[in-house]
Amino acid sequence: MTISLEKAGIEDAKALHAMQVKAFLPLLEKYQDTETNPASESLEKTLYRITDPLRGFYKILRDNILVGGIAIKHIAPKIIFLGPIFVDPAFRNQKIAQKALELIEGISPSIDFFELATILQETGNIYLYEKMGYVSTGEQKKINTSIDLVFYRKNLLHA
Repeated sequence: MTISLEKAGIEDAKALHAMQVKAFLPLLEKYQDTETNPASESLEKTLYRITDPLRGFYKILRDNILVGGIAIKHIAPKIIFLGPIFVDPAFRNQKIAQKALELIEGISPSIDFFELATILQETGNIYLYEKMGYVSTGEQKKINTSIDLVFYRKNLLHA
């Protein structure tokens, strides 16, 4: 099994958007979070992430088949914010997200920090990010009565 990343183009927007909705829909139904859940995002937001010069969208490929995506945003000269990050539910639990994180961190050698946010109540996500060297910043944001976002940072200067 070979995992690779490929920069998405406008022609990939519909497929990435549909996969993103599919991946995040169970969390949307569970937490009823229509404001921040990526399943609620429009196709236009996916297109924006692909075309904005401060952003980017990468396709996650398993043996050259689209299985997920990872969006990036340059928030400072040496800091990238990751998200959303998703893998098609049919391909989960195969260490694809783990490998995609390793690959995205290697794409920009001039980046010192990667940051992301995840759902505090989703312990599997927390486990993955901490296993990959991400450390909680201590910042949390309450979204509604059943969901909180927690923010993470990985320092590549000391990795």
